[in-house]
Amino acid sequence: MNLTRPISLFAICLLAASCSKKSEKSPQLIEANRLHLEAIEISKQLETRLDSLSPKAAGDVEKSRIDSLRSLIETWEENVIEVPGFPHAHDHAHGAHSHKSAPPMTDESMLDYQRQSREAIIELKEAIVKIDSLQK
Repeated sequence: MNLTRPISLFAICLLAASCSKKSEKSPQLIEANRLHLEAIEISKQLETRLDSLSPKAAGDVEKSRIDSLRSLIETWEENVIEVPGFPHAHDHAHGAHSHKSAPPMTDESMLDYQRQSREAIIELKEAIVKIDSLQK
């Protein structure tokens, strides 16, 4: 009895099933990626805004606050984790940096991480808006 054909068909079916599942993205991962992209865009805007605030800084205290915020944004960027299965979403305009691969986590955990990451960059945005309003 020749088992080559049934085994080959079974292997092809397994391969097709495993490939199709990997290409499907859960709603949690899709939302996580949307939040990730939004947070990256906010961080780009904040860096540009800090660049424009620096020359206007009046005094050492204000300069120190701007430098601290810039440092916090850099720390935030160093801890960004991209959502697996989505294309690389940001440029290298602000210098070379590494990309952390996502540690093993559930889709829901990735969504929670991206929510917290976005909240953190929004808090930094609020601090920058406050400095900006004081300069006017």
